[in-house]
Amino acid sequence: MKKIVTMRIAFMAAVALILINFTSCSKNSGEAEGTGEKYLTCKINGEQREFNYFVNANDKPATDTVHFVVIGGWEKQDMVTGFSINMQVAEGAKEATYTVNDDSDLLLAGKYYIQTMKDGKIVGTTIFNGGDVDGSNFTLTITSLTKWGVKGTFSGKLRRLGGEDFVTVTDGKFSAPYN
Repeated sequence: MKKIVTMRIAFMAAVALILINFTSCSKNSGEAEGTGEKYLTCKINGEQREFNYFVNANDKPATDTVHFVVIGGWEKQDMVTGFSINMQVAEGAKEATYTVNDDSDLLLAGKYYIQTMKDGKIVGTTIFNGGDVDGSNFTLTITSLTKWGVKGTFSGKLRRLGGEDFVTVTDGKFSAPYN
């Protein structure tokens, strides 16, 4: 239970970071400086999806050791549907593959979320979690971890919070500059 609460806090922090990025300097609304690439794409139940609006990673680490990897993006500018990846590694993240399921101690989760809007306000959110919910799993491979940001791939089986249904995420890839 503590792990689920921790991951929910991390999810909310990721959403907050993305909102901060959305409202901050204009360079984040276009291509990342120096690379020309920022994206977050995957297939959900076999359907290609692009979460390329406002793609970013957490704030640039203050030290050489990266303890948090937070990546997120939205499908459209309306910020209703999004995908995020949250990982916390005490000993520091590396260019490696990390796999987690509901029995793992690693704090890693993939989240696909759809917000329900009414009269211009968010009235609910459906969240599919992979890695920290019973029957789910998530794999993150970090292929590049630099001063610019983080790049990699991901996949998993995500379960709807409070429900019994699942979505399968395949062919995930991302390139996210630090906020």
